[in-house]
Amino acid sequence: MSTTEEIHAVAYKYAVKNAFEHEGKSQIGAVVGKVKALFPEVDLKEVAPLIAKTVGEVNKMHKDSLNSEYSKFTAEGWELKHVEKEKTLPDLEWMTPGTKLITRVAPNPSGVMHFGHARPGVLTDEYVKKYGGKLILRFDDTDPKVKTPMEGAEAEFKRDFDWLGIKFHETNRSSDRLERYYEVLEKLLTDGMAYVCSCESESWRKLIWDKKACPCREKKPTEQLIQWKKMLAHEIKEEEAVVRIKTDLNNPDPSERDWWAAKVVDNIDHTNPNVKNKHVWPSYNLACAVDDHDMNVNLIIRGQEHLTNADKQKFLFDHFGWTVPHNYFNGKISKLGDMVLSKSKIKVLMEKQGLTRDDDPRLATIKAFRRRGFDPRAIRKIILDSGLSLKEVKISAEAIAAANKTFIGEVNSYPFFEEAIPLEVYNVSSGEGECYGETVKFDSGLAKVFVDKKELMRYKSKKDAPVRFKKAFNAKITEVSEYGGKAMFVSYMKTENPVLSWVDALIDVEILMSDGSIKRGFTSESILSQLSKVYEKDAKGIVHFDGIGYANIEGKDNGIIKCVYSYE
Repeated sequence: MSTTEEIHAVAYKYAVKNAFEHEGKSQIGAVVGKVKALFPEVDLKEVAPLIAKTVGEVNKMHKDSLNSEYSKFTAEGWELKHVEKEKTLPDLEWMTPGTKLITRVAPNPSGVMHFGHARPGVLTDEYVKKYGGKLILRFDDTDPKVKTPMEGAEAEFKRDFDWLGIKFHETNRSSDRLERYYEVLEKLLTDGMAYVCSCESESWRKLIWDKKACPCREKKPTEQLIQWKKMLAHEIKEEEAVVRIKTDLNNPDPSERDWWAAKVVDNIDHTNPNVKNKHVWPSYNLACAVDDHDMNVNLIIRGQEHLTNADKQKFLFDHFGWTVPHNYFNGKISKLGDMVLSKSKIKVLMEKQGLTRDDDPRLATIKAFRRRGFDPRAIRKIILDSGLSLKEVKISAEAIAAANKTFIGEVNSYPFFEEAIPLEVYNVSSGEGECYGETVKFDSGLAKVFVDKKELMRYKSKKDAPVRFKKAFNAKITEVSEYGGKAMFVSYMKTENPVLSWVDALIDVEILMSDGSIKRGFTSESILSQLSKVYEKDAKGIVHFDGIGYANIEGKDNGIIKCVYSYE
């Protein structure tokens, strides 16, 4: 249970923050919210008097003392997170003393890396960090026709895994091992455990559904090997024959009955220059099983869509007397914030909706997460929090945002005016105010600032409406039109007047939103100081825009600050 001292310390810290941001007046409701977030087990009725007393003390503080305390807490960091039990992966009970953990991540490099690739990568990496051992990066690139390897994909996968903090001890690609697969296939044919099938696909499928063998299945191994040699010599062409594994025709799952293990491909489209003249290609299941055995893999983490594949691969392990790896499966992720997770849907978006970049914020690619300003530690946390089980996982946008905020801490805030108009303030006394992190000095006489048109138009019918120009001065709005407004200065004294956001200098800003649309508007020119840090790679580019949410600054183009939306 949290102590009174702990609650008082948190209430004081965030009362100081709230008071600093609201001109010396901390709001008790805001502080209660922070206390509840940090200490979810507390009874608010019991601690409310303590919080109220603390807020009252802070509101009586002198400005210099408040500024000093705020600076101290800023140096310490403002991350708000309640202490929770660290989520860990289940123990590997089969890991006994002397057992070396060997695991692998095996993406198909037919496209860019997405969240689905990162998930097994992070989980296997966590186990290697826990138990030690060896982590292999293996590119399963044995499909030169349907899932054709993409040029440059391997380098991009390596970069994205490195960004996530995943280090591999060995890297290889399956297409370099075709001769090894041929050796295994020939042994299966010799053993009578496989056959070359030249049946028309629909007629074969009908037989299999009826649990009947096709004529090719009964031919002797010597005849099978003759056909196999013709496949290797490319005398048998594409779709004329495939190699099938002899399995139980009474298996309740038709997809596991005599599954295909190798086929002929006439035209080879592959990024590996060493396989341009290879026309026989293994199935994923055959190549994967052989690779896992040859590389001594004893831990495999896969999505639930691989449950049937694991059964098929086990058939090969059992036949050859190989040790079957320990398989763990993840349930599907049915929701990932506002991003498209499905690889096929990503492809549709890119091909049919004209997406030209694979880091578009609509996509759940690792490049898109990086572009939106996510910290790699946040991605790892999201994956670990989703656990390792067959349970379906829905990851909300709020959970993704909370994970990132845990690591990036406080960021600078700026206004977002969809339409900015000038406002003239008359009879200003000499003084100063704060405009989004920068001090602005006012000379006596006339002051010219910019405000949000929509916000100012609310005062069109309110003659001499008193307002508080945020963190600056009080004035009365005397004139409002479509093109601007006028106001009469009153004082610099802190008041309870409605607050009006303002800036002394504007700069154009564009935010690429998560639905692909672009929000255009204006913000404070003070954002340029943040931009310089981005260019210097001295700080993260993520900022907060009032009324919009968090966004990541990409740069400046033709005088416009370009950003990508992160989250609310």
